[in-house]
Amino acid sequence: MTEAEITTKQRTTRRFDSILGAVGRVLIATGVLMLLFVAYQLWGTGLSEQRAQSDLQRTFTSQLPSLPLYGDPVTRIEISKIGVDKIVVAGVDYKALEKGPGLFDGSPLPGQLGNVAIAGHRTSYGAPFSRLNELTLGDEIVLTRAGSTFTYIVSEKPFIVKPSQTEVLKTIDATTGQLTLVTCHPKWTSENRMIVKAKLESSVTPQPATVFSPASVEVVGDFNAGWFREPDAIPGAVLLAVVLLLMALVAMRLVSRGRTAWVVYPVTAVVFLPVLFVFFGYLSRLLPANI
Repeated sequence: MTEAEITTKQRTTRRFDSILGAVGRVLIATGVLMLLFVAYQLWGTGLSEQRAQSDLQRTFTSQLPSLPLYGDPVTRIEISKIGVDKIVVAGVDYKALEKGPGLFDGSPLPGQLGNVAIAGHRTSYGAPFSRLNELTLGDEIVLTRAGSTFTYIVSEKPFIVKPSQTEVLKTIDATTGQLTLVTCHPKWTSENRMIVKAKLESSVTPQPATVFSPASVEVVGDFNAGWFREPDAIPGAVLLAVVLLLMALVAMRLVSRGRTAWVVYPVTAVVFLPVLFVFFGYLSRLLPANI
């Protein structure tokens, strides 16, 4: 083999090693980003929900309007057995459920005649209903509104329905007070719904129903939506993805030119991670919804 052939072979080997190394770095970076996104879903969304709940706690007083507006605090829900203590808001679209559990359109208010239907996340945004499956007959669910406390007793074991079976949300018996809690099943999907039914404590006389029914919210909510459920988030997601890529490329370029890696990468991370957090928020709005 001639010297020229050896040189050509070495160049080819180096080029192949370079390509292989680049592919490896991309795969590692992709894996790390996926792990960070899972962490965001588990804990990052919870931070957002905690901030929203703190704001709701401050506005949740004994003087609530007789008919809440969309996004307003409606009631406090407490389920001591599974550690639930949250403010429920009016509405069940994704924006409402990011704040906490939500009251379905068409539902009466706590303590009133009819079926009070409340949905809550099971895996993200604080996952208030993550342990709903642990409830059993006789467990207590306490709703507080306008200075009054209403205790509902679980009357059926948790059961599973299809998303299309919205009759579980409706009032069948308008002469009694009932409560229906809704979350997704199995976890991390919106394939089915887990339902918990409860009845207002018999010693309490239900009040006439005042139905919450804003025109902007449908009774089934929008957690059946598939990919790109919020198209308005696409430009923001694309822009932030480009910004993140440019920051990564600039950092690697600086290191390749001899800059100290232990200085470049930490400095870049200070800006990169907050932008990544915001990017994950936009990305979540493009993924199929689940509660």
